[in-house]
Amino acid sequence: MGQRNGQRPKLELEPGEEAKVTLLRDKPATGRSDFGPFTAYSLAAEDGTEMVFFAPSEIHQIIEQQKLGKGSQFILRRPIQQNGKKPRLEIALIAKGSAPAEDGFKAILLQSIRDAADVVRDSGFQFSNEEMQRLATTLFIQRTRA
Repeated sequence: MGQRNGQRPKLELEPGEEAKVTLLRDKPATGRSDFGPFTAYSLAAEDGTEMVFFAPSEIHQIIEQQKLGKGSQFILRRPIQQNGKKPRLEIALIAKGSAPAEDGFKAILLQSIRDAADVVRDSGFQFSNEEMQRLATTLFIQRTRA
């Protein structure tokens, strides 16, 4: 993980190594180099060192599927070599940070408001607007916890 020409070091793991990292941005940088297309994530190591991680397609797909965003923490590991082949990277989620704009929070919030209104109607009690807001907020928070 050496730093060259003022650039951030590149995260590279040898067999048997692992790194606990945090995403620094919601979206990766993408492009094309002499080696083909790339997806590069900005990461911070446990000691705060900023690095760039060129994600293999399998890892990029997992990050996208899990909708990991800025602040998400995970462990990247490369298992010990087997059969003379370089083992593929593995990823284990530790904590989910903020997700990109298309995270679905709006839909969750709208559903929480509808459900709060249903609870009030079904209870037969009168709730103030402030109490309705608290109920909807509570539902939203519970539904969005990672």
